[in-house]
Amino acid sequence: MTLVELLVVVAIIGTLLAISVPLLKPMLESRRTSNAAHVLAGAFQHARVKSIEERSSYGIQLIPFATAPSVSVQLQLQKGKDVNIVNPPNFRVKVNAGNIIPYHFPPGGTEWQMLPSTDPLFNEVTAPFSNGMYVQFNRIGRFFKIDGKDETGTYYRLAAPYENLKLPDDDNYTPGDAMEYCVRQSTVSTWLPPVVMPRRTVVDIAFSGGDPVNFEGKPKTTGGIPPHFYPGDGVTVMFTPAGNVDVIFINGAEKKVNETLYFCVGDWDRQVDAQGNPLAEDTKTNPEVPTTYWVVLHPKTGKVFLTENAPIRPGSTSLVNKLHDARKFAREYFFNVGY
Repeated sequence: MTLVELLVVVAIIGTLLAISVPLLKPMLESRRTSNAAHVLAGAFQHARVKSIEERSSYGIQLIPFATAPSVSVQLQLQKGKDVNIVNPPNFRVKVNAGNIIPYHFPPGGTEWQMLPSTDPLFNEVTAPFSNGMYVQFNRIGRFFKIDGKDETGTYYRLAAPYENLKLPDDDNYTPGDAMEYCVRQSTVSTWLPPVVMPRRTVVDIAFSGGDPVNFEGKPKTTGGIPPHFYPGDGVTVMFTPAGNVDVIFINGAEKKVNETLYFCVGDWDRQVDAQGNPLAEDTKTNPEVPTTYWVVLHPKTGKVFLTENAPIRPGSTSLVNKLHDARKFAREYFFNVGY
């Protein structure tokens, strides 16, 4: 073989590779995202089965990536804790216009005293509190939901309505008294290490969320799960001992589920930044490419399935329309297979 012949063969091989790589790339991406979708679906199935077997509540938390908050690459198994944390004897609280004000009884003192936020005991009193948790006062009556902090970022607040904070069963209680409190924690991370998504694949939080219609197929008006989560949202899906899903937690806040849930599994390079701008060179996001998969969860039954992305309708240019098409395609598949 002469040098010229060898160069010709090398040139032919190079040409064939240059032609084949772009053709093979979508197939390889689809295989990769398909495997990732099976990982997410398997995690949900594992939590559901564990809930049924142990007659407890387990779920999966989608942990936002530190430097890319619109996606998640780690899935953490959560256990429903439902543990009540009761205040120590020398700590109590008052509620003023919905704000939870810490109080303590100093040694040798004669009355309860309000703790300033600069006092080290202030953090000790408020340590059990967190957004989305529930607190009960004087160990009677209902639990009130904690809805973040006040405008100054100092005191935790009760979610409205809190005006009915009256304790008629306690004859010694008068409005303004320092009250005992009991905080209920809902979930806790298990000791198992997180499940990591396959390389270069993500659960695209920015395009995951609830269905714009309820279980009866009617458009939602208020409440429920937002059609898409926001970058940075920590989403936890909890299964009941019966295997269904009653609520999910978004950043620790409990949300009632009354519609199908959709989780977008796609490519790392097709995520969006914190402002929602696409990062891919061709500016296409995961819902706009055929290699994306959807993991769909029906909360009433707890069943999980996955499907490919919907074909884009001719003339459909809006990302909102494409996202609607993808979920409608998955919803129709869901009912066609008899779930």
